[in-house]
Amino acid sequence: MPISLERLKVPDEFVLTQEEVLEAVTEHLMAQGWTLQLEAAAGSHDLIAAKQDWYAYIKCKGSRGKRQQEGMVYDNNQLRGNTGDQIEKLIRAQGEAENPSLFIMANPGLDRMKWVVSKLETGLDKLDIIRMWVYPDRTIKWDIPAHLLQIARMLEIEKNGKIAVAPPKKR
Repeated sequence: MPISLERLKVPDEFVLTQEEVLEAVTEHLMAQGWTLQLEAAAGSHDLIAAKQDWYAYIKCKGSRGKRQQEGMVYDNNQLRGNTGDQIEKLIRAQGEAENPSLFIMANPGLDRMKWVVSKLETGLDKLDIIRMWVYPDRTIKWDIPAHLLQIARMLEIEKNGKIAVAPPKKR
């Protein structure tokens, strides 16, 4: 359900729609030399990017819908639902992906969104899902599982963006 920004205990620092996130991701990857293909199929990932024989399957989400009125954002339940949807779509993509492939969930870099995703980090790392955080100024930050860092550097996905390596989890 949508909620007014004013009703949040700590209002979001900014608001981005899914379309704005997708646009920023597209611009960033094109600037890094990736070729892109938008996916038209409903219920699928949003974008396939290719570079150096690698493919990246990307699913984007925003913090509010493009048809919602100004000042309204997704509540925490909707953010969790959107995160679950991203994970499902990326797992489906893993089953049909060209090899070698990366799987990326792209979201606004909001503290509230990062908190929701942080609760899933260990599982996301095991699923090889990279987190891409988008900011209004088009800055991109990454959370990349440690075992994928060398590949990420080879493909320069963190170039002109900031990277945070997810440390290996103790078992």
